[in-house]
Amino acid sequence: MTQLNKSSKHSTPVLVLIFIFISILSTAQNSGVVVDGKSNKPLMGVNVYSSIIGTLAVTNADGSFTLRNPAKMNSNDTLCFSYIGYVTKKISIKELNTMKNVVSLYEDIQLLNGVVIIKDQSKLQHELRFKKLASLKDGIYSFGSALYDGKICVIRGDTSFGDDPVLKTLTDNGDDFLQHLKPTTLWQKFSGHVYVYDTKTNKWIKGKPELEKKAYNSMNYYQGKMFVVEGKNLSKDGLTEYQDDKSEVYDIAKNRILANHTNPHQAINFASFMYHDNLIVMGGSLKINAGVEKEYSNKVHDCNLKTGQWYELQDMPVGMETKGILKGNSVYLFGGYRNKPLKQIETYNVITGKWNQEGVLPFAVNRPGISISKNIIYIFENGKIQTYNTDTKEINVYLIDLVLNSVELFCTGNMLYVLDGKYTDRYSVTPSSDLYSIDLNEFKKTKTYPVEDEK
Repeated sequence: MTQLNKSSKHSTPVLVLIFIFISILSTAQNSGVVVDGKSNKPLMGVNVYSSIIGTLAVTNADGSFTLRNPAKMNSNDTLCFSYIGYVTKKISIKELNTMKNVVSLYEDIQLLNGVVIIKDQSKLQHELRFKKLASLKDGIYSFGSALYDGKICVIRGDTSFGDDPVLKTLTDNGDDFLQHLKPTTLWQKFSGHVYVYDTKTNKWIKGKPELEKKAYNSMNYYQGKMFVVEGKNLSKDGLTEYQDDKSEVYDIAKNRILANHTNPHQAINFASFMYHDNLIVMGGSLKINAGVEKEYSNKVHDCNLKTGQWYELQDMPVGMETKGILKGNSVYLFGGYRNKPLKQIETYNVITGKWNQEGVLPFAVNRPGISISKNIIYIFENGKIQTYNTDTKEINVYLIDLVLNSVELFCTGNMLYVLDGKYTDRYSVTPSSDLYSIDLNEFKKTKTYPVEDEK
Protein backbone atom coordinates (compact mmCIF):
# COMPACT_ATOMS: atom_id res chain seq x y z
CA MET A 1 0.00 0.00 0.00
CA THR A 2 2.88 2.29 0.92
CA GLN A 3 4.71 1.40 -2.31
CA LEU A 4 1.61 2.26 -4.37
CA ASN A 5 1.43 5.70 -2.77
CA LYS A 6 5.13 6.32 -3.51
CA SER A 7 4.63 5.31 -7.12
CA SER A 8 1.65 7.64 -7.45
CA LYS A 9 3.62 10.46 -5.88
CA HIS A 10 6.42 10.19 -8.46
CA SER A 11 4.18 9.49 -11.48
CA THR A 12 2.00 12.57 -11.08
CA PRO A 13 4.71 15.11 -12.09
CA VAL A 14 5.68 12.88 -14.99
CA LEU A 15 2.09 12.80 -16.27
CA VAL A 16 1.88 16.58 -15.94
CA LEU A 17 5.12 17.02 -17.92
CA ILE A 18 3.83 14.68 -20.63
CA PHE A 19 0.57 16.61 -20.82
CA ILE A 20 2.43 19.93 -21.09
CA PHE A 21 4.73 18.51 -23.79
CA ILE A 22 1.77 17.22 -25.81
CA SER A 23 0.01 20.58 -25.46
CA ILE A 24 3.11 22.48 -26.62
CA LEU A 25 3.60 20.09 -29.52
CA SER A 26 -0.05 20.37 -30.53
CA THR A 27 0.08 24.17 -30.37
CA ALA A 28 3.31 24.26 -32.38
CA GLN A 29 1.73 22.15 -35.11
CA ASN A 30 -1.12 24.65 -35.41
CA SER A 31 0.84 27.88 -35.04
CA GLY A 32 3.52 29.70 -36.95
CA VAL A 33 5.08 32.96 -38.06
CA VAL A 34 4.98 34.71 -41.45
CA VAL A 35 7.93 36.89 -42.47
CA ASP A 36 9.13 38.87 -45.46
CA GLY A 37 11.40 36.54 -47.45
CA LYS A 38 13.92 39.30 -48.14
CA SER A 39 14.12 41.30 -44.91
CA ASN A 40 13.00 38.49 -42.58
CA LYS A 41 10.70 41.00 -40.84
CA PRO A 42 7.30 39.78 -39.56
CA LEU A 43 4.25 40.51 -41.72
CA MET A 44 1.07 41.59 -39.96
CA GLY A 45 -2.36 41.07 -41.56
CA VAL A 46 -1.50 37.99 -43.62
CA ASN A 47 -4.63 35.94 -44.33
CA VAL A 48 -4.26 32.20 -43.64
CA TYR A 49 -7.03 30.16 -45.18
CA SER A 50 -8.09 26.80 -46.56
CA SER A 51 -10.12 26.48 -49.78
CA ILE A 52 -12.28 23.92 -47.93
CA ILE A 53 -12.74 25.44 -44.46
CA GLY A 54 -12.22 29.14 -45.23
CA THR A 55 -10.30 31.69 -43.14
CA LEU A 56 -8.26 30.03 -40.38
CA ALA A 57 -6.16 32.89 -39.02
CA VAL A 58 -4.79 36.40 -39.58
CA THR A 59 -1.23 37.20 -38.45
CA ASN A 60 -0.77 39.68 -35.60
CA ALA A 61 1.86 42.41 -35.09
CA ASP A 62 4.57 39.77 -34.54
CA GLY A 63 3.64 37.95 -37.73
CA SER A 64 2.42 34.99 -35.69
CA PHE A 65 -0.83 33.07 -36.10
CA THR A 66 -2.78 30.22 -34.55
CA LEU A 67 -5.11 28.16 -36.71
CA ARG A 68 -8.81 28.08 -35.92
CA ASN A 69 -10.61 24.72 -36.00
CA PRO A 70 -7.41 22.59 -36.16
CA ALA A 71 -9.44 19.45 -35.36
CA LYS A 72 -11.08 19.67 -38.79
CA MET A 73 -7.71 19.44 -40.58
CA ASN A 74 -5.05 16.79 -41.14
CA SER A 75 -1.36 17.00 -42.00
CA ASN A 76 -1.98 16.79 -45.75
CA ASP A 77 -4.43 19.71 -45.89
CA THR A 78 -3.20 22.77 -47.80
CA LEU A 79 -2.84 26.18 -46.19
CA CYS A 80 -2.83 29.37 -48.28
CA PHE A 81 -0.95 32.48 -47.11
CA SER A 82 -2.18 35.64 -48.83
CA TYR A 83 -0.98 39.23 -48.39
CA ILE A 84 -1.51 42.17 -50.72
CA GLY A 85 1.63 42.95 -52.72
CA TYR A 86 3.06 39.46 -52.11
CA VAL A 87 2.85 36.16 -53.98
CA THR A 88 0.31 33.83 -52.35
CA LYS A 89 2.00 30.73 -50.91
CA LYS A 90 0.40 27.28 -50.62
CA ILE A 91 1.87 24.62 -48.31
CA SER A 92 0.55 21.61 -46.41
CA ILE A 93 0.42 21.47 -42.61
CA LYS A 94 3.04 18.74 -42.79
CA GLU A 95 5.37 21.03 -44.76
CA LEU A 96 4.72 23.82 -42.26
CA ASN A 97 6.08 21.61 -39.48
CA THR A 98 9.20 20.72 -41.48
CA MET A 99 9.78 24.46 -42.06
CA LYS A 100 9.81 24.95 -38.28
CA ASN A 101 6.50 26.79 -38.63
CA VAL A 102 8.09 29.80 -40.36
CA VAL A 103 6.59 30.90 -43.67
CA SER A 104 8.42 33.33 -45.97
CA LEU A 105 6.48 35.44 -48.47
CA TYR A 106 8.04 37.39 -51.34
CA GLU A 107 6.90 40.59 -53.03
CA ASP A 108 4.90 40.18 -56.22
CA ILE A 109 6.94 41.43 -59.14
CA GLN A 110 5.00 41.72 -62.40
CA LEU A 111 6.34 42.43 -65.89
CA LEU A 112 3.90 44.72 -67.72
CA ASN A 113 4.97 46.16 -71.12
CA GLY A 114 8.60 45.80 -70.16
CA VAL A 115 8.16 47.78 -66.92
CA VAL A 116 8.86 46.13 -63.58
CA ILE A 117 6.20 46.97 -60.99
CA ILE A 118 6.73 46.08 -57.35
CA LYS A 119 3.72 46.22 -55.04
CA ASP A 120 5.07 47.71 -51.82
CA GLN A 121 2.74 48.29 -48.86
CA SER A 122 4.93 51.16 -47.64
CA LYS A 123 4.17 53.12 -50.81
CA LEU A 124 0.40 52.65 -50.63
CA GLN A 125 -2.09 55.20 -49.27
CA HIS A 126 -3.54 54.65 -45.80
CA GLU A 127 -7.22 55.15 -46.65
CA LEU A 128 -9.49 54.65 -49.63
CA ARG A 129 -10.16 57.83 -51.55
CA PHE A 130 -13.72 58.67 -52.50
CA LYS A 131 -15.73 61.35 -54.28
CA LYS A 132 -18.82 63.09 -52.98
CA LEU A 133 -21.69 63.15 -55.48
CA ALA A 134 -25.10 64.84 -55.62
CA SER A 135 -26.96 64.59 -52.31
CA LEU A 136 -30.57 63.81 -51.55
CA LYS A 137 -32.73 66.64 -50.27
CA ASP A 138 -33.40 64.83 -47.00
CA GLY A 139 -31.32 62.56 -44.79
CA ILE A 140 -32.61 59.01 -44.74
CA TYR A 141 -31.72 55.46 -43.61
CA SER A 142 -33.32 52.01 -43.42
CA PHE A 143 -34.90 52.47 -46.85
CA GLY A 144 -35.63 50.12 -49.74
CA SER A 145 -33.24 50.44 -52.68
CA ALA A 146 -32.19 48.65 -55.85
CA LEU A 147 -29.89 49.16 -58.83
CA TYR A 148 -31.21 48.96 -62.38
CA ASP A 149 -29.91 50.18 -65.75
CA GLY A 150 -27.24 52.40 -64.18
CA LYS A 151 -29.79 53.99 -61.83
CA ILE A 152 -30.35 53.70 -58.09
CA CYS A 153 -33.96 53.70 -56.91
CA VAL A 154 -34.79 54.58 -53.30
CA ILE A 155 -38.23 54.09 -51.73
CA ARG A 156 -39.35 55.26 -48.29
CA GLY A 157 -37.07 55.11 -45.23
CA ASP A 158 -36.48 56.47 -41.74
CA THR A 159 -35.76 60.21 -41.41
CA SER A 160 -35.92 60.25 -37.60
CA PHE A 161 -33.20 61.75 -35.48
CA GLY A 162 -32.70 61.71 -31.73
CA ASP A 163 -30.64 63.76 -29.32
CA ASP A 164 -30.62 63.99 -25.55
CA PRO A 165 -28.21 66.60 -24.11
CA VAL A 166 -29.49 65.90 -20.58
CA LEU A 167 -28.40 62.28 -20.84
CA LYS A 168 -24.98 63.38 -22.07
CA THR A 169 -24.56 65.77 -19.12
CA LEU A 170 -25.55 63.12 -16.61
CA THR A 171 -23.21 60.60 -18.21
CA ASP A 172 -20.28 63.01 -18.11
CA ASN A 173 -20.99 63.78 -14.45
CA GLY A 174 -21.33 60.12 -13.49
CA ASP A 175 -24.75 60.44 -11.84
CA ASP A 176 -25.71 57.36 -9.82
CA PHE A 177 -29.22 57.41 -11.21
CA LEU A 178 -28.14 57.42 -14.84
CA GLN A 179 -29.00 53.75 -15.32
CA HIS A 180 -32.69 54.57 -14.77
CA LEU A 181 -32.77 57.21 -17.51
CA LYS A 182 -33.35 56.57 -21.19
CA PRO A 183 -32.65 58.85 -24.19
CA THR A 184 -35.70 60.47 -25.77
CA THR A 185 -36.45 60.83 -29.46
CA LEU A 186 -37.09 64.48 -30.21
CA TRP A 187 -38.37 63.94 -33.74
CA GLN A 188 -39.60 60.81 -35.44
CA LYS A 189 -40.81 60.44 -38.99
CA PHE A 190 -40.85 57.92 -41.84
CA SER A 191 -40.69 58.85 -45.51
CA GLY A 192 -43.02 58.05 -48.40
CA HIS A 193 -40.80 59.56 -51.09
CA VAL A 194 -39.42 57.85 -54.19
CA TYR A 195 -36.02 58.99 -55.52
CA VAL A 196 -34.04 57.88 -58.57
CA TYR A 197 -30.34 58.64 -59.07
CA ASP A 198 -28.72 58.46 -62.52
CA THR A 199 -25.06 57.46 -62.28
CA LYS A 200 -24.40 58.94 -65.76
CA THR A 201 -25.74 62.43 -65.07
CA ASN A 202 -25.11 62.59 -61.29
CA LYS A 203 -28.65 63.82 -60.70
CA TRP A 204 -31.53 62.85 -58.42
CA ILE A 205 -35.15 62.85 -59.58
CA LYS A 206 -37.98 62.79 -57.07
CA GLY A 207 -41.06 60.74 -57.89
CA LYS A 208 -44.34 62.67 -58.04
CA PRO A 209 -46.66 60.39 -56.07
CA GLU A 210 -46.32 60.30 -52.29
CA LEU A 211 -46.44 56.72 -51.04
CA GLU A 212 -47.60 55.55 -47.63
CA LYS A 213 -44.92 56.45 -45.10
CA LYS A 214 -42.95 53.38 -44.04
CA ALA A 215 -39.38 52.27 -43.31
CA TYR A 216 -37.17 49.21 -42.80
CA ASN A 217 -38.44 47.75 -46.08
CA SER A 218 -36.45 45.85 -48.71
CA MET A 219 -36.62 46.23 -52.47
CA ASN A 220 -35.51 44.09 -55.43
CA TYR A 221 -35.63 44.78 -59.18
CA TYR A 222 -37.37 42.32 -61.51
CA GLN A 223 -38.43 42.81 -65.14
CA GLY A 224 -38.96 46.57 -65.03
CA LYS A 225 -40.62 46.58 -61.63
CA MET A 226 -39.57 46.92 -58.00
CA PHE A 227 -40.81 44.34 -55.52
CA VAL A 228 -41.04 45.86 -52.05
CA VAL A 229 -41.37 43.86 -48.83
CA GLU A 230 -42.46 46.12 -45.99
CA GLY A 231 -40.88 46.53 -42.56
CA LYS A 232 -42.90 48.87 -40.33
CA ASN A 233 -44.95 52.04 -40.29
CA LEU A 234 -45.97 54.70 -37.77
CA SER A 235 -49.24 55.63 -36.13
CA LYS A 236 -50.75 58.98 -37.12
CA ASP A 237 -49.36 60.68 -34.01
CA GLY A 238 -45.88 59.26 -34.77
CA LEU A 239 -45.55 57.70 -31.32
CA THR A 240 -46.19 54.03 -32.10
CA GLU A 241 -44.48 51.74 -34.61
CA TYR A 242 -46.25 48.82 -36.28
CA GLN A 243 -44.77 45.93 -38.20
CA ASP A 244 -46.18 45.62 -41.70
CA ASP A 245 -47.07 42.37 -43.45
CA LYS A 246 -47.48 43.78 -46.97
CA SER A 247 -45.53 43.38 -50.19
CA GLU A 248 -45.95 45.79 -53.08
CA VAL A 249 -45.10 46.00 -56.78
CA TYR A 250 -43.84 49.41 -57.89
CA ASP A 251 -43.86 50.18 -61.63
CA ILE A 252 -40.89 52.43 -62.43
CA ALA A 253 -42.14 53.67 -65.80
CA LYS A 254 -45.66 54.45 -64.55
CA ASN A 255 -44.28 55.68 -61.23
CA ARG A 256 -47.00 54.07 -59.13
CA ILE A 257 -47.85 51.05 -57.00
CA LEU A 258 -49.51 48.35 -59.13
CA ALA A 259 -50.35 45.72 -56.54
CA ASN A 260 -50.49 45.23 -52.80
CA HIS A 261 -50.30 41.75 -51.24
CA THR A 262 -49.92 40.11 -47.84
CA ASN A 263 -46.65 38.33 -47.10
CA PRO A 264 -45.92 35.82 -44.31
CA HIS A 265 -42.51 37.28 -43.41
CA GLN A 266 -43.46 39.98 -40.92
CA ALA A 267 -40.14 41.32 -39.61
CA ILE A 268 -37.63 44.16 -39.87
CA ASN A 269 -33.92 44.16 -40.71
CA PHE A 270 -34.28 40.99 -42.76
CA ALA A 271 -32.36 39.98 -45.89
CA SER A 272 -33.96 39.69 -49.33
CA PHE A 273 -32.71 38.40 -52.69
CA MET A 274 -34.00 37.93 -56.22
CA TYR A 275 -33.29 34.47 -57.66
CA HIS A 276 -34.68 34.00 -61.19
CA ASP A 277 -38.48 34.30 -60.73
CA ASN A 278 -38.30 34.01 -56.94
CA LEU A 279 -38.11 36.57 -54.16
CA ILE A 280 -36.37 35.09 -51.11
CA VAL A 281 -36.55 36.74 -47.67
CA MET A 282 -34.94 35.51 -44.44
CA GLY A 283 -34.28 36.37 -40.82
CA GLY A 284 -34.89 39.70 -39.10
CA SER A 285 -36.36 40.65 -35.75
CA LEU A 286 -40.03 40.25 -34.88
CA LYS A 287 -40.57 42.40 -31.82
CA ILE A 288 -39.15 43.69 -28.57
CA ASN A 289 -40.82 42.06 -25.59
CA ALA A 290 -41.43 43.45 -22.12
CA GLY A 291 -37.88 42.63 -21.06
CA VAL A 292 -36.56 44.91 -23.82
CA GLU A 293 -35.13 41.87 -25.57
CA LYS A 294 -35.58 41.31 -29.28
CA GLU A 295 -37.28 38.23 -30.64
CA TYR A 296 -35.54 37.01 -33.79
CA SER A 297 -36.81 35.11 -36.81
CA ASN A 298 -35.06 32.10 -38.33
CA LYS A 299 -37.63 31.71 -41.11
CA VAL A 300 -36.85 31.70 -44.84
CA HIS A 301 -39.70 32.42 -47.26
CA ASP A 302 -39.87 32.28 -51.05
CA CYS A 303 -42.39 34.08 -53.25
CA ASN A 304 -42.78 32.85 -56.83
CA LEU A 305 -43.35 36.09 -58.71
CA LYS A 306 -45.14 34.40 -61.59
CA THR A 307 -47.81 32.81 -59.39
CA GLY A 308 -47.68 35.15 -56.39
CA GLN A 309 -47.54 32.13 -54.05
CA TRP A 310 -45.40 32.12 -50.90
CA TYR A 311 -43.52 29.03 -49.67
CA GLU A 312 -41.54 28.28 -46.51
CA LEU A 313 -37.97 27.03 -47.07
CA GLN A 314 -35.32 25.50 -44.78
CA ASP A 315 -34.92 27.50 -41.54
CA MET A 316 -31.80 29.47 -40.74
CA PRO A 317 -29.49 27.77 -38.19
CA VAL A 318 -30.09 30.69 -35.79
CA GLY A 319 -32.61 33.52 -35.95
CA MET A 320 -31.05 36.98 -36.30
CA GLU A 321 -31.16 40.31 -38.10
CA THR A 322 -29.10 39.77 -41.21
CA LYS A 323 -27.94 41.06 -44.57
CA GLY A 324 -26.15 39.52 -47.52
CA ILE A 325 -25.90 39.10 -51.26
CA LEU A 326 -26.61 36.45 -53.88
CA LYS A 327 -23.86 34.99 -56.10
CA GLY A 328 -24.79 32.13 -58.41
CA ASN A 329 -26.85 29.65 -56.41
CA SER A 330 -25.49 30.79 -53.05
CA VAL A 331 -26.65 33.45 -50.63
CA TYR A 332 -23.75 34.97 -48.65
CA LEU A 333 -24.66 36.42 -45.25
CA PHE A 334 -22.18 38.65 -43.41
CA GLY A 335 -22.37 39.39 -39.68
CA GLY A 336 -25.80 40.52 -38.54
CA TYR A 337 -27.27 41.16 -35.14
CA ARG A 338 -28.39 38.90 -32.31
CA ASN A 339 -28.02 40.75 -29.01
CA LYS A 340 -24.76 42.11 -30.44
CA PRO A 341 -23.10 42.67 -33.85
CA LEU A 342 -21.82 39.41 -35.35
CA LYS A 343 -18.78 38.25 -37.35
CA GLN A 344 -19.73 35.00 -39.04
CA ILE A 345 -19.86 34.41 -42.79
CA GLU A 346 -22.58 31.93 -43.76
CA THR A 347 -23.85 30.62 -47.07
CA TYR A 348 -27.22 29.22 -48.06
CA ASN A 349 -27.49 27.11 -51.22
CA VAL A 350 -30.77 27.99 -52.92
CA ILE A 351 -30.88 24.68 -54.79
CA THR A 352 -30.03 22.23 -51.97
CA GLY A 353 -31.30 24.31 -49.03
CA LYS A 354 -28.07 23.61 -47.10
CA TRP A 355 -26.37 26.08 -44.78
CA ASN A 356 -22.59 26.31 -44.35
CA GLN A 357 -20.26 28.27 -42.08
CA GLU A 358 -17.63 29.84 -44.37
CA GLY A 359 -15.52 31.74 -41.85
CA VAL A 360 -15.48 34.92 -39.75
CA LEU A 361 -14.92 38.59 -40.46
CA PRO A 362 -12.12 40.44 -38.65
CA PHE A 363 -14.66 43.06 -37.56
CA ALA A 364 -18.27 42.47 -36.50
CA VAL A 365 -20.95 44.21 -38.57
CA ASN A 366 -24.58 44.91 -37.75
CA ARG A 367 -26.39 46.20 -40.84
CA PRO A 368 -23.61 46.76 -43.42
CA GLY A 369 -23.82 47.90 -47.01
CA ILE A 370 -22.96 44.93 -49.25
CA SER A 371 -22.21 44.73 -52.97
CA ILE A 372 -20.28 42.49 -55.36
CA SER A 373 -18.00 42.82 -58.39
CA LYS A 374 -16.98 39.54 -60.04
CA ASN A 375 -15.66 37.38 -57.19
CA ILE A 376 -15.10 40.16 -54.64
CA ILE A 377 -17.80 41.05 -52.11
CA TYR A 378 -17.54 44.46 -50.42
CA ILE A 379 -18.87 44.90 -46.86
CA PHE A 380 -19.05 48.50 -45.61
CA GLU A 381 -19.77 49.73 -42.09
CA ASN A 382 -18.44 52.34 -39.70
CA GLY A 383 -15.33 53.54 -41.56
CA LYS A 384 -14.15 50.14 -42.79
CA ILE A 385 -14.63 48.14 -45.99
CA GLN A 386 -13.97 44.43 -45.60
CA THR A 387 -13.57 42.46 -48.82
CA TYR A 388 -14.26 38.76 -49.24
CA ASN A 389 -12.95 36.71 -52.18
CA THR A 390 -15.52 33.98 -52.91
CA ASP A 391 -12.90 31.89 -54.74
CA THR A 392 -9.94 32.03 -52.34
CA LYS A 393 -11.86 32.91 -49.13
CA GLU A 394 -9.36 35.74 -48.63
CA ILE A 395 -10.47 38.64 -46.43
CA ASN A 396 -8.92 42.12 -46.46
CA VAL A 397 -9.81 45.26 -44.52
CA TYR A 398 -9.50 48.85 -45.79
CA LEU A 399 -10.03 52.12 -43.94
CA ILE A 400 -12.20 54.93 -45.33
CA ASP A 401 -13.04 58.29 -43.76
CA LEU A 402 -16.80 57.68 -43.82
CA VAL A 403 -18.04 56.69 -40.36
CA LEU A 404 -21.55 55.72 -41.48
CA ASN A 405 -23.90 52.92 -40.48
CA SER A 406 -26.94 51.39 -42.22
CA VAL A 407 -25.69 52.43 -45.67
CA GLU A 408 -26.56 50.83 -48.99
CA LEU A 409 -23.78 49.78 -51.35
CA PHE A 410 -24.04 49.44 -55.13
CA CYS A 411 -21.47 48.37 -57.72
CA THR A 412 -21.84 49.22 -61.40
CA GLY A 413 -19.06 49.42 -63.97
CA ASN A 414 -15.86 50.02 -62.05
CA MET A 415 -17.47 52.17 -59.36
CA LEU A 416 -18.74 51.47 -55.87
CA TYR A 417 -21.51 53.76 -54.59
CA VAL A 418 -22.13 54.43 -50.87
CA LEU A 419 -25.60 55.82 -50.23
CA ASP A 420 -26.96 57.63 -47.16
CA GLY A 421 -27.04 55.76 -43.87
CA LYS A 422 -26.72 57.45 -40.49
CA TYR A 423 -24.15 58.92 -38.14
CA THR A 424 -24.49 57.53 -34.62
CA ASP A 425 -22.89 58.16 -31.27
CA ARG A 426 -23.87 57.40 -27.71
CA TYR A 427 -26.37 60.23 -27.55
CA SER A 428 -27.78 60.84 -31.01
CA VAL A 429 -28.72 59.55 -34.48
CA THR A 430 -28.35 61.79 -37.51
CA PRO A 431 -29.58 60.64 -40.95
CA SER A 432 -27.25 61.21 -43.91
CA SER A 433 -28.34 62.61 -47.28
CA ASP A 434 -25.00 62.00 -48.98
CA LEU A 435 -23.88 59.79 -51.87
CA TYR A 436 -20.26 58.84 -52.50
CA SER A 437 -18.37 56.91 -55.19
CA ILE A 438 -15.21 54.82 -54.88
CA ASP A 439 -13.22 53.73 -57.92
CA LEU A 440 -12.46 50.02 -57.53
CA ASN A 441 -8.86 50.72 -58.56
CA GLU A 442 -8.48 52.54 -55.24
CA PHE A 443 -8.29 49.18 -53.47
CA LYS A 444 -5.05 48.40 -55.33
CA LYS A 445 -3.59 51.72 -54.19
CA THR A 446 -4.55 51.37 -50.53
CA LYS A 447 -2.93 49.54 -47.63
CA THR A 448 -4.83 46.71 -46.04
CA TYR A 449 -5.63 47.40 -42.42
CA PRO A 450 -3.53 45.22 -40.08
CA VAL A 451 -5.71 42.91 -38.04
CA GLU A 452 -4.55 40.92 -35.07
CA ASP A 453 -5.59 37.29 -35.01
CA GLU A 454 -8.56 36.69 -32.72
CA LYS A 455 -8.94 33.25 -31.26
